[in-house]
Amino acid sequence: MWPVLCAIMIQPVTVFPVALTCGSSKPCNLDFLNDTIRELNDILQHGIQYEEFKIHVTLKSIVCDAPARAMVKATKQYSGYYGCDKCTQKGVWYGRLTYQEIDNIVLRTNESFRDQIQEEHHCGVSPFTALPVDLIKSFPIDYMHQACLGVMRRLLLIWIKGKKETRITQRHVEEINKKLLEMQQFVPSNFARKPRSLLEIDRWKATEFRQFLLYTGKLVLKGSLRGDLYAHFMTLSVALCILVSPRLIQMHKGYAHQLLVYFVKRGRELYGNEFLVYNVHSMLHLAEDAGWFGSLDVCAAFPFENYLYKLKKMVRSGKNALSQVVKRIHELENDPGEMKPAKFKKIICTNKPDNTYILDDSSCCEAVALSHQRDDEGNQKILCRVYNRTESAFNDPCDSKIIGVYQINTAKSYMKFIKKSDLKTKAIMVHSRSGRHTKILAILHEF
Repeated sequence: MWPVLCAIMIQPVTVFPVALTCGSSKPCNLDFLNDTIRELNDILQHGIQYEEFKIHVTLKSIVCDAPARAMVKATKQYSGYYGCDKCTQKGVWYGRLTYQEIDNIVLRTNESFRDQIQEEHHCGVSPFTALPVDLIKSFPIDYMHQACLGVMRRLLLIWIKGKKETRITQRHVEEINKKLLEMQQFVPSNFARKPRSLLEIDRWKATEFRQFLLYTGKLVLKGSLRGDLYAHFMTLSVALCILVSPRLIQMHKGYAHQLLVYFVKRGRELYGNEFLVYNVHSMLHLAEDAGWFGSLDVCAAFPFENYLYKLKKMVRSGKNALSQVVKRIHELENDPGEMKPAKFKKIICTNKPDNTYILDDSSCCEAVALSHQRDDEGNQKILCRVYNRTESAFNDPCDSKIIGVYQINTAKSYMKFIKKSDLKTKAIMVHSRSGRHTKILAILHEF
């Protein structure tokens, strides 16, 4: 089944199916998009009439993984010599198709794509050319597939199963597994999954690779991964932490791009020419996409993958699967149930591990008890344990405070009433084995 899904980017984000196609294999042509393109074009040009209001509609992005993106754009696949849909670079064969150029890359534009200036990149004419959109910027790199399931998974497999020069010992693998399992008690309920052992890496989901990339990897790899490999990983981790945060990307987008360029260059030195496969190469274009949309989560496939899971649950047997899904969707129109997105409601929890926050002055706190006290403006106050003597947890490749990672001494704290509205940034509090130094990591991505 190949569904065409749409998300309306108003909180809470609502995902719904526009078209459903079903067959014994993936579509052999792009005819299944014709109705969608025609209706979408009409909406983009004329808007939607709702009662006496005319609502103007814009197309924010078209989110696909790399194979589907190449298919709907009618271009060569990522494994082809001209497979990058962001730049005109020709690939080089090193046991696999790689992209060796890093500097002075010629980027594609909407005009050059529509005019098919580089004929080797195209396989035909995409139906999306009928829409008044930028065919390069409107197809962002999906960091769920290419950074989390792609680059992060590739690095982990290199470390535990790769060449002898970069493979870590079994003892270090066991150390990392132990640390990951210990982290389970510190991960808040915001995360759908708790950390799992590397022994189960073949069953890890995209959210688990994201969790490792943005948060847990910084802690569990230190001391177990070779120093130069760890420093290389940290450049990727810090860059992605910046790019998933709408606040950080406004200030540090250029720095994140520099880190990703260094990550790709240094990766070739550490892991060889064959390391620069398409997913790794796409990191060079990631900062530009994130800057254009405001953050990586705005143009990621996570909400669509969640909806696909719900669609799969609607199929009870292998007979007439499409009819089953359509009937379930019609039934849910009057009784949305679990298909209806949950409304956002800020709830302050006073139980570990869900009670840690970072305040605007870079101090950290734990919510201890709810209070009936309110300030002059009616804001509820929360009794908190505040840690204002925060230190940097690391200084390479940058001061960790930039991305909201702190080290505190839990013995030095005081109690204070804090307005509920000031508890904005949730965080993860990880206690060391000795209990003397504790790490605080701001939760940066959107759920």
